[in-house]
Amino acid sequence: MMTCRLLKHACGDGMFAFLKRSLKYSCQCNSRNPLGIDMIPEKWNHILFPNSPETSVDKEQLENCVRRILSTLGSSAESDLKTNLPGKSNDYCTEGNISDIPSRFDSIADVVAEKFPPLEGSNLDEHFKIIAHRYGDTYKKLLDKFSKFPLPPINQTWVFRPGWTKYSFQGDHPIAVDYPDDNALILDVEVCVNAGNHPTIAVALSDTAWYSWCSKRLFNPRYHYTNKVDLDDLIPLGRKADDPERIIIGHNVGFDRTFVKEEYFLKSSRLRFWDTMSMHIAVCGLAGDQRVLFMAARKGNRTKASEEALVHTENPTKESNVLGFQNWKWLDVTSTNSLIEVHRFHCPNSGLFVAKELRDLFLVGTMSDIREKFQLLMTYCATDVAATFEVFSMLMDQFWQRFPHPVTFVGMLEMGTSYLPTNAKWQHYMTASDKTQRTFQNQVGALLQEKARQACNLLYNDRYKDDPWLWNENWDVGKEPKRITTFKRKTTETALEYAKRVWDESMKKQNKKSMNRRLPAWYRSLLQNNMQLERWDEVDVFNAILEISSNENAINLSAQMRLAFKLLRVHWNGYPLYFSDAYGWGYLVPGRTSNLSQFEEEQPGRYIVEENVVFPYKSVEAFVMLRRGKIDQPVYGAVMDGREVELRAMQWLDKGIHIDSTAQEYFFQRNQLKSKPEGTFAADRPENVNGIGPLNERVNLPGVWFYKLPHKDSPMSSVFNPLGKCMIPYIQNGDLQSDDPDNLRLITAFNSMCSYWKNNRDRIVPQMVVSLTCFQDACKITPDDEISVILPRVVCVGTVTRRSVEPTWMTVSNPEPDRIGSELRGLIIAPKGYRFVGADVDSQELWIAALFSDSYGVKIHGSTPISWILLKGDKSKGTDQHSLTAKEMGVSRSQAKILNYGRIYGAGRPFATRLLKTFLPTLSDEDVKKMARKLYRKTKGSAVYLRELTEKGRTAVKLLKKEHNVDIMLYDGEFIKESDIGELLSVGNFEEDDVVSSKFRLWTGGSESDLFNALEKIARSPQPRTPILGCRISRALEPDVVNEDFLTSRINWVVQSSAVDYLHLMLVCMKWLCDTYGIEARFTISIHDEVRYLTKEDDMYRTALALQYTNLLTRAFFSFKTGLKSLPSSVAFFSKIDIDHVLRKEVDVDCTTPSNPFGLTACYNIPFGESYSIEDIIEKAANGFLKH
Repeated sequence: MMTCRLLKHACGDGMFAFLKRSLKYSCQCNSRNPLGIDMIPEKWNHILFPNSPETSVDKEQLENCVRRILSTLGSSAESDLKTNLPGKSNDYCTEGNISDIPSRFDSIADVVAEKFPPLEGSNLDEHFKIIAHRYGDTYKKLLDKFSKFPLPPINQTWVFRPGWTKYSFQGDHPIAVDYPDDNALILDVEVCVNAGNHPTIAVALSDTAWYSWCSKRLFNPRYHYTNKVDLDDLIPLGRKADDPERIIIGHNVGFDRTFVKEEYFLKSSRLRFWDTMSMHIAVCGLAGDQRVLFMAARKGNRTKASEEALVHTENPTKESNVLGFQNWKWLDVTSTNSLIEVHRFHCPNSGLFVAKELRDLFLVGTMSDIREKFQLLMTYCATDVAATFEVFSMLMDQFWQRFPHPVTFVGMLEMGTSYLPTNAKWQHYMTASDKTQRTFQNQVGALLQEKARQACNLLYNDRYKDDPWLWNENWDVGKEPKRITTFKRKTTETALEYAKRVWDESMKKQNKKSMNRRLPAWYRSLLQNNMQLERWDEVDVFNAILEISSNENAINLSAQMRLAFKLLRVHWNGYPLYFSDAYGWGYLVPGRTSNLSQFEEEQPGRYIVEENVVFPYKSVEAFVMLRRGKIDQPVYGAVMDGREVELRAMQWLDKGIHIDSTAQEYFFQRNQLKSKPEGTFAADRPENVNGIGPLNERVNLPGVWFYKLPHKDSPMSSVFNPLGKCMIPYIQNGDLQSDDPDNLRLITAFNSMCSYWKNNRDRIVPQMVVSLTCFQDACKITPDDEISVILPRVVCVGTVTRRSVEPTWMTVSNPEPDRIGSELRGLIIAPKGYRFVGADVDSQELWIAALFSDSYGVKIHGSTPISWILLKGDKSKGTDQHSLTAKEMGVSRSQAKILNYGRIYGAGRPFATRLLKTFLPTLSDEDVKKMARKLYRKTKGSAVYLRELTEKGRTAVKLLKKEHNVDIMLYDGEFIKESDIGELLSVGNFEEDDVVSSKFRLWTGGSESDLFNALEKIARSPQPRTPILGCRISRALEPDVVNEDFLTSRINWVVQSSAVDYLHLMLVCMKWLCDTYGIEARFTISIHDEVRYLTKEDDMYRTALALQYTNLLTRAFFSFKTGLKSLPSSVAFFSKIDIDHVLRKEVDVDCTTPSNPFGLTACYNIPFGESYSIEDIIEKAANGFLKH
């Protein structure tokens, strides 16, 4: 009663009335739940959650939920909790109107309820198990049977002929076959890299025979072959009339799949691929931060690895951890991912020897080399197959134990069927990108060549010795060794002609030598080897240099070379740039007097730093004086503050550590401990320069201090390219300039335009693009169709979080108007009569995290602030999570998104500090730290450390209550604060270990505290599993081998691995709907949170509707598995479904780039796509029917 009076006083009469009335209701699915969250119509709820009991609402818990939402969001939340119905006087929900609130889906509620596909079980859990077993059981039986098969001896003699040859275990003679007719095979394909993308040899193993395959190109060297890959060049595996389930097993089998002929056909088959590398990564793979430590420890440098591993400890500031971190148990349960390492780890007693040195023949050898060693290389390939089989046999049972849900298995199989169609426009795209890049590079090259020519003028009177940038280049004019040249008289020459030719050639060579002796060494190093001058007899060396510069191919000088920044005379706020091998690019601050006595003065203002190299101290000083109007004064006296600790830490590192989000902070704290006995040291720094430095030990130049350029990651990281993406803001705001600011901006713009194509060209150009045009009958296409196909080399479990990996397509960016080649996605073009249908899962991982947050407590959607914001927030109104963070921090919404996702993935405050410093470079370090602290205090809250009670501990709690009337607060009924342990020890003769066991951290007071409590509860459990499909974490991250370490990686795993569960559920559900209703659609690719299907135009609206129903079922299943038997309307469907001719992310983006200036419509004649809401799709798809 007292609580109600206090709440009424705190909330006011209106809110109290709302609470009082809301508490009368259980969480049945009305159009709005007790916390004001709009829910799906009740009719749908009965379909999705049949026979689900009503969840009672605990009064005190609901009161607490409302109070926390109001305290986090204030009046904005209070207004959203009102009904705002006409005629209701803007009052809160009343007993009579909760179910009368209009739902967004009222117009389609009856249609969906009537025509929604019925579940194949009594609930969603049974439904997904039934359909997954339907599509996976046959493949599972094939794998299980094959894994129990004893490995036969490797065949020793191989027939050299094109195509497949079968070697039966029965001892029969080898026979030529069209393709292996077994339903389960281990396959390994080898490629001669110097001969192109064509498969060279392959070996397969079944439970009845060995098989070998040899290419026509290898067998018949006399035939002229092109570099183009046709279907006839690929390996046939056949397609039987009844198309039974068949499965191919391999290590990184996505690579082998790209050489299988039938996989390029437009109509998909039941052939599937199973990857042993993905099995290994899922069962016992390494997290990204573990990989660095694993490699360091493997090289025997465990001391260095211990230093780096410190950043992963739970309490790194404790001296015991600093001095004694030696937890290496996880190293014994994992390995890297190559076949040889995986085989060595899982099969230590195997008699196989995988000789990887033979693989060099495929990498650097020729087809002739392979023909010469055909028998040896076929046996090598067969050994890889045998090793893959042994790994597969060892891992199969472990995989089923750790990933028991059939949806996980079928989802992985479906991920291996990616398919990207294109056409002849692909070649045009590559040509246009190359040509555009060359145009920009030539303009930059011309500018730099002119700067280099001008710099050669510094040779006169040794003026280079006074240049603040070029003083340490090699200005030696060099001396060529004497050469004796003999001239032979031609038979047709007279004696006079011969004498004249000898004289002319001798003079020409003499003048050429004279020229070379006059060119400075740094300039000579830029000349191409085949450079020829027309007039070597020119006396004026600089006219000759001008002639060199007129030839655009004469000099190898680009904006990425260190020399370029010296020629451009780049400076940081008036301080000239200098490159250090230890720290990368930085700048020189004059005014240092403490070290001048260490150097010999060549002449006033110039000091000798090494033989034949002088440093122009006075010239640097004069330049800074000209630019800044003053010279900085040194600080005297001995100090020891946080800055000096930071500097010392940076000096101790060759390269910065930023493996973990909290690495920088931990490293500084550790070094503070180490530095305590050493006392203070004399400051040697300028008075008013705020930067990363000075770094005086490794960069000790007379009269100057060295400061590093700022890096976006951390002060520990170095800048090796001042034109890099992280430096562009500094160029734009004028911190980084050249002698002519327009030059630097121009080069930066051109460099930015070329960066995408430069970084991705080597992955895009070698793509295997296989044309189907000449194979109409086999591929079921018409003669008019112009179709080529790319098969992405997907690793279905490429990371420890089980995310799929592919180097080109799964990291592809969206088109940007200033990025050459970034229109790449627009070149994946649907064949004639087909369309791409797909969607982007809205706030997928944020919703999953919010759902876990709600399930941790009251089990009502929107019961925690983060969930309430997600479900009620509106991007257009600026009330969504990212917009609120952006407003709070003073950054853009896209920047706030990075901050929010980083925090949810477990990144600490230093991560936010670094990002904010990058986003807001004008703020001081202290201001940025305060902002990060404020953000984390408001969101994550503060930590309370608890201990779990043992049986004796629970008894002690009862005794305290009974005998001493001391009531100790319990958390979740089994945890107490560490500060209360002393009370328990006072009631009996107990030791601490008797009453409490493991430590537990509880977050309180933040809008996301429940979220982090939920995530950490899973991450710290003895056997962490995803809450949805029960997938278990890698052995290398389980608590029994890492203790309290790598918590960031484990929290990240909970969210991202659950997102993989989401994708697998969608893939299985779509397969069920397409098969059930005869929809002709095939999975194309999943990029980030997107999923795309290729479908016939006749089926495109039914495919879109199936995709919407899939999302509804998947979201509902997530809610069901977390104990929330209802679903908010805002997440029920995709906000839109895209139907398009190409794979672009937005249907109305024309993909205009420097290499495609007229867009897809004008250049490629590709029209825009269309986007449809759920209401539009129901209308288009026969009013909600999935049937024809």
